Amino acid sequence: MTIIGVVTTGLTWRPSFDPPQFPELPEYLLPENTLFYRQVTDLPVSPDSERWIGALGAEPLVAPFGGKPYLGNVAGMPFNMVDKSTSLVDVALTQYPEISFPGPYPLASPPLIEGLPNYGNDQHYLAIDPESRTAWELIALRRWFTRWEAGAGGRWNMDSVDYPDGWTIVAQLPLLPGVVRYEEVAAGRINHMILGMFEISAKGKHTWPARSTDGQSTDPDAPPMGAWMRLRADVDLSELGPQAKVVAQAAQTYGILISDTGPGFRMRGTADSRWDRNDLRTLETLTTDDFEFVDVSSIIIDEDTLAVNQPAS
Repeated sequence: MTIIGVVTTGLTWRPSFDPPQFPELPEYLLPENTLFYRQVTDLPVSPDSERWIGALGAEPLVAPFGGKPYLGNVAGMPFNMVDKSTSLVDVALTQYPEISFPGPYPLASPPLIEGLPNYGNDQHYLAIDPESRTAWELIALRRWFTRWEAGAGGRWNMDSVDYPDGWTIVAQLPLLPGVVRYEEVAAGRINHMILGMFEISAKGKHTWPARSTDGQSTDPDAPPMGAWMRLRADVDLSELGPQAKVVAQAAQTYGILISDTGPGFRMRGTADSRWDRNDLRTLETLTTDDFEFVDVSSIIIDEDTLAVNQPAS
């Protein structure tokens, strides 16, 4: 999503920073019958798969998250555990208030924001309250003198199959359920679809479950926002590192969904000090040519919800 917060200064000082370790979350952040938890191994290959894959140009799969600072920032998506004692804050929504949940938002103290510690990139803020079963998202969050500002924001109910009230990624989906988290990789299994970003997606075109697009490609073969792909079952995973192999197995079982625009072929993951960056880099031996797009038309129940038909027993 092309919302960027400007926070640069002329200072060369960099704070001392120990990357965090994020706690375990509930197994399901949305109802089990939503698309995030739908396996795609039984779905047919999309009739458009070959031309869409061809348009992507054999881009390597990049896991742009890790646990060590690089150029002053830690790559990856942090999240914040909040509860009823967390302060609710009025956040000025300065760029897309018309599509946003108006607030207030629970801001942890201090809030962990994407791009920490210098808060670059899209500056997502994710907060989750497992007790109230509620989660919140903000993008381009920053403190401007005495007030908090963000570009846009959303809220979603962890027990609902409805789309979020407000959104921060182009596909208009909840973000955290599609983020690769360290604790699930360490346990040996990711049980959900992964949200991905592509540089190439079709201009003006989107398909369910996406509800909008910022695609810029005029190539008639470019895939639309919302297209869902899986790593082919015949792809050899034996050369991948242990962490990378768990991620790749999830890409085979649950797939990767085009949910936003970004450089190359990337997936969402947490910023956690326990990631092995060299291990994750072995994913770059896989490219878009190792994937195929699936036809999801048979699992759609209602295009206005995230609920899906389950596999035939």
